Amino acid sequence: MTNQQKQFQKSVMHVLEAVMFENWLRFYFITEIPDAPPTADGRTPLFVAVPDKGMDRIKEDYSHLLSIVEDMNGKEIDFETSRRTVCTFVLERLDGKVMPRDMAAVILGSAIFQAQMQLFNIWVQVYESRLDETFLEFGEWRNLFAQWRQSPGAREIAEKLLVSGQSAVGSAAETTQ
Repeated sequence: MTNQQKQFQKSVMHVLEAVMFENWLRFYFITEIPDAPPTADGRTPLFVAVPDKGMDRIKEDYSHLLSIVEDMNGKEIDFETSRRTVCTFVLERLDGKVMPRDMAAVILGSAIFQAQMQLFNIWVQVYESRLDETFLEFGEWRNLFAQWRQSPGAREIAEKLLVSGQSAVGSAAETTQ
């Protein structure tokens, strides 16, 4: 593996960590505010509510991800807010700092990142009941996902996702030419 490939893989993992952290926040700290006015589609709004003790722990252990929770805490949350928070973090905190400048768009659009993100989503779905049983620190989430990702079944899924992602990228490139 060349240095450029190693840097790309490392950059993918930095972006994936941000996605995972945002997902972890929503998984454990999302709450309904029953007396809040309903959304336009009639749903009760959802908010991220990280208690002070949790914020202190995040500042200690995950200070590099702190701006994500600061952007979300106490605010109504939906898919667009989550997506925007992660993208802003990647552009402001990672691009040109822990990865080469202007690499964020390349990473986010890459088949490798898309496959890793889908793999993470599969892991959350498969382990959701276990993750629900008790609160797990974000580091535990990372470790459990890393262990699962090394399993033969997860490796097989990753390969299939990567192949299908590269096919989709190739097909999109062919149709735009």
